[in-house]
Amino acid sequence: MTHELRTLVEQVKAVSHPLRLRVLALLHGGELCVCQVAEVLQVPQSSVSEALRELRRAGFLQERKEGRWVFVSVVPTKQQPPLLKGLLAELAGLPEVGQDRVRAQQVKGLALPIASACLKDPLEASHV
Repeated sequence: MTHELRTLVEQVKAVSHPLRLRVLALLHGGELCVCQVAEVLQVPQSSVSEALRELRRAGFLQERKEGRWVFVSVVPTKQQPPLLKGLLAELAGLPEVGQDRVRAQQVKGLALPIASACLKDPLEASHV
């Protein structure tokens, strides 16, 4: 199997789960902290961390650290593989994506968005 085919297989595997597709669509709307992603999608942080790991491995996401927080976003448009560009366009019109983006604005609008989302249960707040 060529490197190109192997890469494509990994990319397709990475987006073969509804949670990972929702995460991609959510982060296409802008950078979020890992715990904000969990809060918006109402799933355990461990599930989000696993989804992010797969999406990063496929080359779809980038991250940056700020203190103890890990922020994730979709790679810049110039770096996006064709598969990712097509998926993001398809995902944009799904009702779940619209609902997730509304919830993201609510979570980001909290007075202390990261602390509010991430420090609910300090024992649970493990970051990627």
